[in-house]
Amino acid sequence: MAGKRVVLIVNARARKGQRARDAARACLERDGHQVIVPAVRHGRDISRAIAAQRDVDVVVVGGGDGTLVAAISGVRALGVPLAILPLGTTNELARTLGIPFPLEAACALVATGSARRIDAACVNDFWFFNEASIGLSTRVARLQTGAMKSRWGLLSMPIATLRAWRSLRPHHLIVESVHGRHEFRTVQMTIANSYRFGGVVENPDAAIDDGMLDLYSIEIRTWRDVFPVLQAVARRKFPEARNVTTLRAPSFRVTSRHRYHVAADGERATVIPAEFRVEPAALDVLVPA
Repeated sequence: MAGKRVVLIVNARARKGQRARDAARACLERDGHQVIVPAVRHGRDISRAIAAQRDVDVVVVGGGDGTLVAAISGVRALGVPLAILPLGTTNELARTLGIPFPLEAACALVATGSARRIDAACVNDFWFFNEASIGLSTRVARLQTGAMKSRWGLLSMPIATLRAWRSLRPHHLIVESVHGRHEFRTVQMTIANSYRFGGVVENPDAAIDDGMLDLYSIEIRTWRDVFPVLQAVARRKFPEARNVTTLRAPSFRVTSRHRYHVAADGERATVIPAEFRVEPAALDVLVPA
C-alpha cells in the first residue's frame, strides 16, 4: 500500500510531550508515509498551520481533547480525514470513537482506518467535539491547570471538582430553542455533542453523528440532591435522574443577567450570552475498521 502525505501536529505540552511526537514521526515514516511537522508555538496556531499545507492526505493530531478542538478549523479547511493520537488526560473523543491508545496502533490507522463522519459543535464560534458547559465544570476547567494535569493525571479531575464545589452557587440561565423558552436555576448546564462526556457521564440515546445537541441541567438545592444524580451516572441513566432536566435540539441560545464563563472540552471558550449549534457531518475521523 502506497504511503500517504501526512501532517503531524503533537501538543508538546501534553503529558507525553515531545517524545511522543518523535516516536509518532518515526512510526509513520516506518510505515512509508511522508511526514510534515509544522512549527506550532501555541494552540491557537494549530488550525492555521494545518490549513497552510497543500496536497495532504491525512492530518494526524496528538494530544488531548483541547488540542483536537484547536485543529477542527484547519482540518475542515483541508477537507481530509483526521487521525487521533490520544495523548491527553481524559481523551474523551478517542474513547468515544474507539481509537486505540498505544501509539503504534493509533498511527497504524493512517493506513488501515475507516473514515467515520462525525458532527462538531460550536459556542460563539469556538469549536468543540464533546461538550460545552456553564457552572461547576467551568470552574473545574479553570482550576485544572496544565501543572495539575501533569502532576495528578486522571486524579486532577476529582481534585479540581472538590475544590470547585466548595464555592459553587446556582446560576440563573434562560434557554431558547425550538422547544421555546425555559428558565433554569442550575449548578451545572451541559450542552453535549456526543453520547459521553466528563469521563463518566453517558447517554445511550445520543450520538456524535446524530445532528443534534443534548442539553442537561442539574438542579441541586441540598446536598441530598447529589445522590440521585450520582446513582444515575453509575447506572448510565444520567438523563433520567430526578434532578436533571434534558432538552434536545440542533441549537440553543443561553442568556443571563450575569456574564458566566463557558468551558468547551476542558478549555475556556467564551462568556454568556452564548449561541450553541451543531455542524452535522463536519469532518471525517479515521477509526478502526
